[in-house]
Amino acid sequence: MSLPDVLVIGGGVIGCAAARELATRGASVGVVERGDPGQEASGAAAGMLTARAYAEPGEPLAELGRAAAELHPLLVDELRSETGVDPHYSRCGSLRVAGGPDDARAIAALAARQERAGWPVERVEGDRLADLAGVAVAGHGGPALAFPDEAVVDPRELVRALRLSAERRGVRFRTGVPATGLRVESGVCTGVLTPREHFAAGAVVDAAGSWAGLAGAGFAVPIAPARGQIVELDPGSARPARVIHRDHFYLAPREHGRLLAGATLEFVGYDKSVTASGVAGLIGKAVELVPALAGARFVGAWAGLRPASPDGLPILGATPLPGYFLAAGAFRNGILLAPAVARLIADAVLGPGPAAPAGIAPFMLARFLRGGEAGRDREFRFTAGNASW
Repeated sequence: MSLPDVLVIGGGVIGCAAARELATRGASVGVVERGDPGQEASGAAAGMLTARAYAEPGEPLAELGRAAAELHPLLVDELRSETGVDPHYSRCGSLRVAGGPDDARAIAALAARQERAGWPVERVEGDRLADLAGVAVAGHGGPALAFPDEAVVDPRELVRALRLSAERRGVRFRTGVPATGLRVESGVCTGVLTPREHFAAGAVVDAAGSWAGLAGAGFAVPIAPARGQIVELDPGSARPARVIHRDHFYLAPREHGRLLAGATLEFVGYDKSVTASGVAGLIGKAVELVPALAGARFVGAWAGLRPASPDGLPILGATPLPGYFLAAGAFRNGILLAPAVARLIADAVLGPGPAAPAGIAPFMLARFLRGGEAGRDREFRFTAGNASW
């Protein structure tokens, strides 16, 4: 690989999207990927482009999610035209139903805040809920919320299309090559070290998912792997027409008539095991939410490692090491956020481009640093679970 302007660590959805965006803006780009592109969290994801079921208007992640959701239809059209790969984008809409009386009150309050912000949200209940869902849904009182513009996509095909599109823009991929260190000269990151060779670059973007920061920049990057198990069902006539959320559990319709039920949230290190308790719990929640799924056929189950930050927000942009940038910590939202994160990262590395989404400041690593300096031995508390790092 000749000297690129930018070297991206990680070939998941965010790494591929960032590489494509950087190349679109004229940069020479290389990607080093420890396995195959999309084989980790991106390939295990449910592919939901659902930003609003739990989103608070005005919060940085909610606004970034809205911006990203608006970019997806155009991105999918471009990818399909360029590569012939269909990411199966479907604007099916989504629903959030109450998990109990307290949740019903929280849903009603959230709807009021979203309505005041001008977000498209509809309160539904009774027969209207069943009509929108396409199946009978077991709620727990109070209105459900319907978000008509939300969508799903096939994440594996999306990553495949992003890679092909990036390659057509000159991006060079090296697979089966783990990053083991950063090349630093005179206090500036100038490339990536791997077991077989060293790659020089003008800048490095770390988009390695749950492995982000492990190349060793000399300061802590607070990312921990959060295992999520997912069950795939063949629901027959009981397949919901929309994504349905309840208590951070979801049912997501997929192409070919399948249905995904997910996902667990487990801080168990880099263990991607599928467990009996995980599968049983997900199937139980699915049947409780849509009783007709008791007759669904079990197709399979898998697990992925979602990259979690202590506050649940992505970690993006510049770091204390000049030339080293982060595109990490998307957690549950990597598929959704990818096109917006790609633009933010390209802005950070190359300078502001056209039609940039919301600013990067709330997502920068600096929010975790003491007095502007990175601590190697700091303990981070993860709000998404009871693990610490």
